[in-house]
Amino acid sequence: MNRLKARVGVLLWVLLGTPFAALAVTIHISHGYGQKFPIAIVPFGGEQAWPPESRPTTIIGKDLAGSGWFDVLPSRDYLSHPTHDVQVQGHFNDWRLLKATALLIGHMQRLPDGRIDLAFRLYDVNKGSQLAALQYTVRPPQLEAAANAIANVVYEAITGARGVFNTRIAFVTMYRDGPPGHFLYKLEIADAEGHDARVVLQSREPIMSPRWSPHGGRLTYVSFATGWPAVYVQDVATGQMSRVAAFHGLNGAPAFSPDGTHLALSLSKTGYPEIYTMNLATRHLRQLTFGPSINTEPSWSPGGGHIVFTSNRSGGPQIYEMNADGGDKHRLTFRGRYNAGASFSPNGKWLTLVSRRAGQYHAAVFELADSTLEILTDTSLDESPTFAPNGQEILYSTVVGGHRVLATVSLNGQGHRILGVRGGDVTDPAWSPFRHP
Repeated sequence: MNRLKARVGVLLWVLLGTPFAALAVTIHISHGYGQKFPIAIVPFGGEQAWPPESRPTTIIGKDLAGSGWFDVLPSRDYLSHPTHDVQVQGHFNDWRLLKATALLIGHMQRLPDGRIDLAFRLYDVNKGSQLAALQYTVRPPQLEAAANAIANVVYEAITGARGVFNTRIAFVTMYRDGPPGHFLYKLEIADAEGHDARVVLQSREPIMSPRWSPHGGRLTYVSFATGWPAVYVQDVATGQMSRVAAFHGLNGAPAFSPDGTHLALSLSKTGYPEIYTMNLATRHLRQLTFGPSINTEPSWSPGGGHIVFTSNRSGGPQIYEMNADGGDKHRLTFRGRYNAGASFSPNGKWLTLVSRRAGQYHAAVFELADSTLEILTDTSLDESPTFAPNGQEILYSTVVGGHRVLATVSLNGQGHRILGVRGGDVTDPAWSPFRHP
């Protein structure tokens, strides 16, 4: 059985392109899909009573700057520090001098019952008008979530896209445990910054390829818990799990359909890995690819009418697309000898994938309308890129300081950050959809 797992592991390693070693290289970002918006975030009145890292404006600033779409202007340059509307009106020229396009002010106070009253206003500096004004009353443990909610309001008001700062991410963390070669694997869920992680599944056998259901209530993933790679579906809230594919050979790379009724997955039960769809209610399988090649990593289009996948039928891993019934297969990527692990953006206009250049593996985007492929990162061992639910950021796993970590890059290539996940090698990230009631 160990030899079998080793053979399956080598197959996945080669197919998915996880490199053993690579040299650093600098990639020039040549595209310009967006711009940064200069914003002034004035320290909220009353927040000085909290530690600097817990203050709402600290959290909001990190959220917006980390998204890659905002340039948070340093508060030392502010001519004033208003906390109420009356202190702003008639003084917009002060903020125009700083080249600010938006201004955020607010104040907070602790109520007698221990809750926190948090209010803010957002202004369009050039027009001298108010864009948003809201007030939250929260308990102290909810203060960070409230700050993230404010960042979401600011993000959407300025960019027109929904903010993702209160979404979640799933990932696998591999911890060294015991003698050399012994590991503990944890499937975890954290907030969008990688904080407050909780364990969904723990095993001494590998866990791979988690993916969210469309409404965020379930995860599908691959586990070797029985010594054989099998596909599971698990309820996030209750932990209830169901094994849905455990055929002879490889059972891998599951992905939910947009309506949550089907999985697309890769099975080698008849020989070569092929793409199938499975009706989750009936467990009925439909084979979509055929022939002497490796076909894996399926991903549905947002409307459910198409599936992209990785195949080596042309000699090396490239991205192909087909109808959801298996018809009209055609190759999408032609630039470079290695492109793999594609998934759609929420609007269906882009794919994110791993592309190899000069022996380095980078997170990239592929624009379907004109077939352009652009590298987004200058790290060299990237894997498993996945879009944020608003389509404006990409989450991926990479190597920093000899360890695998999670990182994000904005679609415009201007925002790069390492997330706050620590303590092991972190792989296979998946960004949740927006939360639903």
